[in-house]
Amino acid sequence: MTRIFCILLWLCAVSTAFPLSITNGNFENQYDDPYNKDILYWYDYGGPSIGVDQGPFFLGRLSSTIFNSKCVYMGKEANTNEDGGNHAYVYQSIGFYDSENDPPVVDIRLDWGLGPGKTGGPMGVTVMILESDGTFVPGEWDGAAHEIYGKPGIREIGRGTIVRTTATGVVFHERFQIDLTSATHGRELFLRFNNYKVGSLVPYVQIDNITLSLSSVVNVSPQNKAVYVPVWRSSSANDLVFKIVDPAITSVDVLLGTEPNLFASPQYKIVENRPVSMGLNTVTLETELSADLNYLTDYYWQILAYESDGMGGRTLKYIGHVSTFKTIQQGPYLSAVSPDVIGVWPGDNVVFTVPFSVSADTFQWYKQGDPNPLVNGSKYSGADSDTLTIYNVQRADEGAYYCVGRETATGLTSATQAPGTVFIKELKSYYPFETTYTVGSDVYTPDVIGGKDAKLLGGAAVVVSPSDPNNLFGGYLALRNPRNVTHTQYAQISDTSVVHYPELTISCWVKPELLDLDYERNARLFDFGQDAQNYFFLTLLRNTNQAYCEMKLANSSRDTEASGDIGYGTKWLYVVLTVGQEGSSTPGKIYINGQYGGRDGLYQPTQIPKPLNYIGKAVSTTDNPPNFNGLIDELKIYNYVKTAEEIAREYMAVRTEVESICDMESYNLADWDYNRNCRIDLLDLAEIAERWLNNYLVYFD
Repeated sequence: MTRIFCILLWLCAVSTAFPLSITNGNFENQYDDPYNKDILYWYDYGGPSIGVDQGPFFLGRLSSTIFNSKCVYMGKEANTNEDGGNHAYVYQSIGFYDSENDPPVVDIRLDWGLGPGKTGGPMGVTVMILESDGTFVPGEWDGAAHEIYGKPGIREIGRGTIVRTTATGVVFHERFQIDLTSATHGRELFLRFNNYKVGSLVPYVQIDNITLSLSSVVNVSPQNKAVYVPVWRSSSANDLVFKIVDPAITSVDVLLGTEPNLFASPQYKIVENRPVSMGLNTVTLETELSADLNYLTDYYWQILAYESDGMGGRTLKYIGHVSTFKTIQQGPYLSAVSPDVIGVWPGDNVVFTVPFSVSADTFQWYKQGDPNPLVNGSKYSGADSDTLTIYNVQRADEGAYYCVGRETATGLTSATQAPGTVFIKELKSYYPFETTYTVGSDVYTPDVIGGKDAKLLGGAAVVVSPSDPNNLFGGYLALRNPRNVTHTQYAQISDTSVVHYPELTISCWVKPELLDLDYERNARLFDFGQDAQNYFFLTLLRNTNQAYCEMKLANSSRDTEASGDIGYGTKWLYVVLTVGQEGSSTPGKIYINGQYGGRDGLYQPTQIPKPLNYIGKAVSTTDNPPNFNGLIDELKIYNYVKTAEEIAREYMAVRTEVESICDMESYNLADWDYNRNCRIDLLDLAEIAERWLNNYLVYFD
């Protein structure tokens, strides 16, 4: 694949004033191969084990494309959420943002649809603008995908996402407008696309004719441009504020309605042919509307910007992007408590706030389950304000906290839309598999921390023998479910709350019997859930090239997964998975023998009902998956996300012969670490210098 790089060492200087632009957006200057995984001027996901139908690739077989012209085929390995995960994505640099000269809105247009011979139905596409602080190194597959989304040094500036009901031969002409005002002057921006699954259909999406332009109209308020941002009569929150940065713009129309497609069929044109000036301009709804807005309704608004045509008329130059807000009920309004969930160590302090309120002029905080208001003192401060501080948090302080606002003039009150929850970080369940006890004919092994004991079924046994070479810690759970034997052995935890936490870390040592490619590849180490559509599991797999560990969470029509390499052989492995909050998503991560293995976007484990909690057995009987065949030990469940450093140290505390582990989660310089010692040192720089100015270009003549 053709790339142009500038090594930002002492070797060259880079100007940060480049116009934003896209390269090879129509893919017509692509190599002429019918199927080519490399997409010229784009970074994409691929790899030696990725089939031609899975990752994104250039498609030049014209009879197979949506326009009978070259395009990008996104492939079936799309994630089941709009972020796209670590699979079917493409991205490229679009330049360095110049906040002083670049207009504040990027206008992205594309065509997409379903190629011939594919099954149509609901499918999704996401467009993102991402900002790099310079530490991220883009690249192709070299043993680990160089995904840009979610990487250190990368910040999301904005996104657009769309779901359409596709059919063969139907092409969608989409337009996305993304606000760049939060971008940092001088930093590099990247444009990223991915497809994603909606329901069970495989999203064989084709994308073509991507164009990029800049607009000079940006909607500034209502703040957050999201639902539950109120518009209140006789209040500055009523104002629609937009910014003009192009001096050629002389007038605007302002559209408002309850449908997002305002430009196609405007329901209201509340302002028409109004003169505007550079900078911020304001439209006050209470003076422009002939009728009140309805309560609890989603509204959309948009600016049409015009320039003079030189003959006394005007010409439409810019179509502003659509913003949205939701009106609230009459009376005071308080938004949800922030943060919504937070885990702390005993003795830490917690601060909860109400980020947005309307009309409320007094506040009072409560703890759910207690009718008495909180009182300022050694435990709380700000109990009568919009910001509550809880000091020296202990177990008795765990719970949900909410605020009630009061409007003095009317006497009306309203509670926050959602409370904020605090919990103590701790080990919640621990199964050392060293003892058993019997109740009637049932045999159990204890959870020595949380009391959520596991029942041994079908011949599963806890083995305790000091002379046993398999014995690492004093005992282990033995599940003997080999091929050609009826699989009966597993353990069950009847307590449905065993993994019901907003954040989660599960660790265990496992020694599998030889993974049978054709039979035991889907055996679960554990599986928590309800049925074939709702589950959360960890399994060891093997395909023709590698053995690996897979974590997967599904919730009705959505599922997602992360995996990490475990190598071949039958040996004790330390496997850790985490699911926790990180920004607006809840990523899942896997660690194998102390080292980061992979991540993916997961929903909170609390979203999955778990009446069935199995160790060594699958919740779902679809495809008749076998029970796990091997040994499990030291199963621990925490209600918080452990760090990569903590997980590495836990592994080395047992495997004392291992002196160090590379933190692959934080380490993103593998392209430059030629001697693979987890640092960029003089030997690596010598390798770079040796290759400096080598000419690998091939010319026609």
